[in-house]
Amino acid sequence: MELDVHSFDLRDCVENVLDVFAEKASQLDLDLVYQIDHDVPSQILGDSLRLRQVLINIIGNAMKFTTTGEVCLTVTILSKVKDQLDLQFSIRDTGIGIPADKLNKLFKAFSQVDSSTTRKYGGTGLGLAISEKLVMLMGGDINVESELHVGTTFTFNIKTEAGIKTQRTYVNYNLNELENKLVLAVDDNLTNRNIIETQLKQWSLRPVMASSGQEGLDQLEIYKDIDLIITDMSMPGMDGAAFAAAVKEKYPNIPIILLSSVGNEQSRTLSHLFNAVLTKPTKHNILQKQVIDQLKNGNVSTKEVKVSKPQFNEDFARIFPLSILLAEDNAVNQKLTTHILHKMGYQPDVAVNGLDAINALDLKSYDIIFMDIQMPEMDGLEATRFIRQNIAKQPVIIAMTANALTEDRDACIEAGMDDYLSKPMKLEDIINMLEKWGKKIVK
Repeated sequence: MELDVHSFDLRDCVENVLDVFAEKASQLDLDLVYQIDHDVPSQILGDSLRLRQVLINIIGNAMKFTTTGEVCLTVTILSKVKDQLDLQFSIRDTGIGIPADKLNKLFKAFSQVDSSTTRKYGGTGLGLAISEKLVMLMGGDINVESELHVGTTFTFNIKTEAGIKTQRTYVNYNLNELENKLVLAVDDNLTNRNIIETQLKQWSLRPVMASSGQEGLDQLEIYKDIDLIITDMSMPGMDGAAFAAAVKEKYPNIPIILLSSVGNEQSRTLSHLFNAVLTKPTKHNILQKQVIDQLKNGNVSTKEVKVSKPQFNEDFARIFPLSILLAEDNAVNQKLTTHILHKMGYQPDVAVNGLDAINALDLKSYDIIFMDIQMPEMDGLEATRFIRQNIAKQPVIIAMTANALTEDRDACIEAGMDDYLSKPMKLEDIINMLEKWGKKIVK
């Protein structure tokens, strides 16, 4: 296994990983948050695909074992010697925890910490074993600490250095005129409050913190010159909507930014209370832009609501009407990919191996097949060769594999596949692939 070392945007990489879990976090009512220390370079040298694979494995595990509370990712600099950086990633959850005598089993392939736990949550499979090897390949190591019924923290580090290539253009805002403006942040989650407070201080603003809607109203009585309010939607007692309604009665001119989970329809129906609605986990640069916009235009009518739009919707399937088959044996990958396709307006069929995919083609013709490479009974390469030799109406076949080496891609093309997606698949990669081949198929 080799690393594809290149300069990439670290924050972009982290945010793309969290996007994968945003909806699941919303369904479980979990707080999914992250914080990258201000001294961590925005660009680093490394293999973004492999780093993303490790983060998805560990965060996915944390989500699986956490039913209440939060999953928090932090990135800090462990050490810096000249240009060389040692970056530390910490993923902390408030889940069921792991007994101390079982921790040594975690990084063994297909190990099961507890048979009863496995029945409910699923075993560790290969995810953590692969993650350990990838982290070692990136010059670091991985550790875990856990307390039963309290939570677990996975920590790993990688050796890297600051990147030189700019992939995302950050707007340099003039913050001088906004310096020391008072911003009230209301959130019942302590981690969220700490992260928002740190960000506001970095932007030279003065944060006022509150852990509930009622405390927020009390702070408004104490601080008469609050310039902006940021509030969470889901809070016990008084939620974000009730808090905003109470604020508007007494302080109608203070702009309010709402932080709301993906798929929270209530925040849209009550959007007249807010100047902006941002989905969680909130991206750093989007929050900064909204904070600055609202502080500069504090008297703008609150009817002018800015709602963050999803990157995809059901119109996609109307523009590119495609019949899609997903050949994938992993249940998690099945659910994730079908969920994305459903959101785009598609109704994909699912095959659990290559043989199942061939049988599906006997019953129905497909425009596109997303074909996993490693499957039981018949793998993706063997299934593709059979389809190319025996099926009359030929579909576009797109390989899906965790192997990112050049020879793996060549093997897919030699077998007759049309294109290639590396796992873990990014949302924009799936969208771009469907748009690329959808245009050709529709034409």
